[in-house]
Order: sequence, then C-alpha cells, then structure tokens
Amino acid sequence: MRHFLTLCVAVALVVSTFAQTRWMPLGGWQLIERLDDVQIVKVFRQGDLIPTFKPRWAPSDPTGDFFPADVTLYSRFATSGQYYGYASDFIVLDDININPQRDPSGVGEFRVSRVEIMVYFPTAGVYTIQGYWVESDGGLPPYPTDAPPHTFLRSNQGPHYLFVPQAGVWRLATNPDPYNEVFTVQTSVTDEANTCPQRYNFYLGLLMDNGAAWVCGPLPGTDCNMDYFIQYEPGGSEGDYAGYMLEGGVPAIFGVKVIGAPTTPVTLIGGTITIEGYTGSYSGRTATIKVKRGTQIDTYTTNLYPNGTYAVSVAGQGPAEVLVELPPGLKKKQSVNLTGTSMTLNFTLTNGDVNGDNIVDDADLLAVLFAFGATGSNPADLTGDSVVDDADLLIVLFNFGAQGDEL
Repeated sequence: MRHFLTLCVAVALVVSTFAQTRWMPLGGWQLIERLDDVQIVKVFRQGDLIPTFKPRWAPSDPTGDFFPADVTLYSRFATSGQYYGYASDFIVLDDININPQRDPSGVGEFRVSRVEIMVYFPTAGVYTIQGYWVESDGGLPPYPTDAPPHTFLRSNQGPHYLFVPQAGVWRLATNPDPYNEVFTVQTSVTDEANTCPQRYNFYLGLLMDNGAAWVCGPLPGTDCNMDYFIQYEPGGSEGDYAGYMLEGGVPAIFGVKVIGAPTTPVTLIGGTITIEGYTGSYSGRTATIKVKRGTQIDTYTTNLYPNGTYAVSVAGQGPAEVLVELPPGLKKKQSVNLTGTSMTLNFTLTNGDVNGDNIVDDADLLAVLFAFGATGSNPADLTGDSVVDDADLLIVLFNFGAQGDEL
C-alpha cells in the first residue's frame, strides 16, 4: 500500500510538472495547414547571404486609428512548387509593397487584421516565434525607419510557443482579433517610377528559433523588389539594417500575405459611362468623377474602354453623391451608399453640350452650325462618326434647353 501511495504521489508530481511546462496554446499564432506540395530544396543561412548595401534609419512613430480591415493588401503565397528557406537568428524584414489603388486618399495609413506567413519547420516540436513590423521611408530603395520591436498587438503579442506536430512547410497565421487589428502602420510612398509606381511600403518580420526558416524564392504574386531583402542586425558597425541577396540569383521574396484596409475605406465603383446618340468608340477618353460626402468633394479621373466601361477606387464609406463629367454629355449624378467594397454604377448622359457649360442652348446650336460639314475630330461631332452633319444638329435641337446636374 505504501509503495502504491508513493507511486501515486510521483505520478501526480510528474503530471503537475508537465502541466506547467508543456506547450500551451497562447492564441497568438495558428498553424492553418501543412503545405504538402511545397518542397524546400535548400535552406540558406547567414554565410550564404550577399550584402548589397547598408541603409540608415531614423525614428518615426505611427499614429492613427482604423476601420475594419478585410482587403488583401499584399500576397506572395504558394501552395505547391519547389522553394528555398532562409534561417537566421536575426529579425528578418521583408518589405511589403501595397498598390496605391488600395488607398486613393493618399494617406497611406493601414490597419492590418491578419498576417499569414509560409514557414519551414525542419522537425516536429515546440518553436518560439515573435512578429515585428516597422515603417519605411520613401528613398530608393525604401529603407526601414524604425528599429524593432514594434510588435503585433493584444492577443497577437509575443513571444509565443507553438507546437508543430510535423516537419515541413506550414501556413502560419495570426490569431483572429476581436478588435480586427493585428497592428497599425503609417507607410511611406516609394517613388520608383518604373518598378514601384507610388507603392505604399512597410516591413514585416518574424523572429523564429530552432532552425525554423522563412520560405523564399520566385513565389507567385506581385512584388516590386525581386532581388533583395532587409535584415535587422543590431549593433552593426555600418548601421542596424543590411540589404541582402541570396546566392545564385535566387529571388529573396518571402511567402507572406497581409490582409487589412486603409484608414479611409475604399469603394471600387465600376460600370459604363455612355452618351445618348454617341456611336463612336470611348477608347482613350477620360471621364471625371466627383464624389461628395457631406461638404467634402473628391475628384477622380478614369480612362474608358471602347464601350464606355470604367472602374475607379474612391475614398470613404456611407451616403454620397457621385457626379460624372464626359463631354459632350451633360453632367449626371446619382445618390449612393458607398459600401467600402465594390459596387456597380452605370451612367447615360444627355448629349448636345458642345461648349461644356452644362446646358444645351443657342451656343451649342451655333457651334454645330459653324462646324457643319467638318470632318475628323471636332467638339461639334456629337455622334462620334467623324463628321458634323444633320445628325449632330438634330441632337442639339432634340435636347435644346436640357441642363446637367451639379453637386
């Protein structure tokens, strides 16, 4: 009996110790799925890196609060293929380039609600991970402007302890946050006209232990910097950041997906803009779109396709008036509720405004009469058939006295 009690006490102590030391799901990161069809052909380490430059950095503080975030801002992700891994004891920072269409307001403030990263775990076991982010400046190339740690927020703060049940490449994601916010960032705008036209830029890092590695290589998706990445190296003699390429010309692009939204929500408006009686092509023509929310009026331009199809991203959510301008049509507006996602708006404009004063009157009639018989491009050619004739005159007469909308 004594031996049995001793055994029970020993088992209880072991169980208690195990309960205190075993991996506990802290909620900061999730293993979403093992990417069985992604293979790592080589793991690069510090000695395989080729330094390219040593950028400088200066402090900067993020500001602002944000709206719900559910737009894919950046994606370089694969579910199959052969790629490389990069393992380092340093904080590796991959730069995230966001298309300017995502924030037409030009503010460049983004709220990130989810981050997914492709990570190679060489063995099963427990790994310690920590996520970081920093801003960047607008130089060539854009450099990080802060030193870590800007860590992920609330339930996504770390470091976290993650149990990986099987070696291989995994899709690792931040924990869903009830506040819909993993971190917030004020980006810079790159001025690389050829490869990164006015892209918003910031840097995303992940510190991992036990030989875990970023998955890198020629991943699918769009990225402006195909040849190098930035690595944070505290205490470096030439600065805290270094730019590196991988040996053999392997693209140093990491498997990352960032989901979020700009400070000012964006609504993608699309559809057709046509003019009554106009039979020519709209290709190459530019329409002006004005959006009024409250007392604020934002102006956008959009290039039309041959049949008048258009698309434009506008800032804001909620009730608004959308006004379209496309000569020789009279201005036309619609009252809408901007959804922050996408919506269809079609416009058919009244024809006949030759002089662009938003009314069809004597001035337009005289313009057609004076140009009567002219061929080629002419403002008085209201039908778009490259000749000013009876058809154009009839349009003015039929719509005489009509007046367009105003905001």
